[in-house]
Amino acid sequence: MITNLTDQPQLWQITVSIFISGVLLVVQFVIEFDDRLKDVEHRQHSHHKVMEQLVDQGFRKISDATELFGLVEMSAVKTDSVTQLVRNSTRIDGATPELVQRFAQGEINRLSQLLLKLGDGSDVTYEGEDREWILGLARNAESFIYATSLTTVDAGGDGFDGGFWNSDLGQHYLELQREAIQQRNVTIKRLFILDRPTLSDDPDFQEMCVYQSYIGIEVRVLKPRAGPSQPPISMSDFILFDGVVSYETIPAVRVSDRTRPTIMHTRLVLESDRLKERTDRFADLWGMAVPFRADPNPELG
Repeated sequence: MITNLTDQPQLWQITVSIFISGVLLVVQFVIEFDDRLKDVEHRQHSHHKVMEQLVDQGFRKISDATELFGLVEMSAVKTDSVTQLVRNSTRIDGATPELVQRFAQGEINRLSQLLLKLGDGSDVTYEGEDREWILGLARNAESFIYATSLTTVDAGGDGFDGGFWNSDLGQHYLELQREAIQQRNVTIKRLFILDRPTLSDDPDFQEMCVYQSYIGIEVRVLKPRAGPSQPPISMSDFILFDGVVSYETIPAVRVSDRTRPTIMHTRLVLESDRLKERTDRFADLWGMAVPFRADPNPELG
């Protein structure tokens, strides 16, 4: 159009047209290149931010892991045990049934709360009758085990037949105590507190005391006394392990004397003043009790 308006020769018309077209092509290319360059710069900037976030998160995770591992190293808990717990927990993956996943998560949460309370020195309560705590404490005691045993907690129906000491838990507990005495020289004292004088003549009670004396447990019996001289007796069992943990059980009210006692709560007490109170309490009751005289040649069957 420009060459036609200026009435140029045909050669110049073609030359100018080609020149102007070339200029427009270069300008268009430069504009597109600039747009593409800006887009690349934008993408590089976004990629840089993403990489920066990933690197930052990675370093934070490394820092957290390093801090956590340092805390584990400083803890009294063995490092390999904690490492094994974490490694074993990773075996619960997406292929594991959801019920098992939820169960495993609940057990980890329960263990976490237990460790938290033990570390804080707080009371730990278990709803019902515990099994693992009492066995674990007996398995690891190094100095002494001082225990009370109330009829309202450990007896069976009318007597001691079918009670705690004849149960699987009771037998396992006694076996661990025998090992503690023989292998670690742990001193074990057990005070049986009877709510009826006639229970001291119960054949099952006699046999139980004979066996416990035979394996090395110091056994004493405290009978109820008539009149104002009767000693006040705690209505909850407690067991002192090395003087640093008191294992206590709280029984439910018995509907009938013929029914086996039911444990409502199990509690671990770690607070020093309360531990001293229970230690003094045990010493007072122990001094009031009568030593059980075992047959030197018992027939244990």
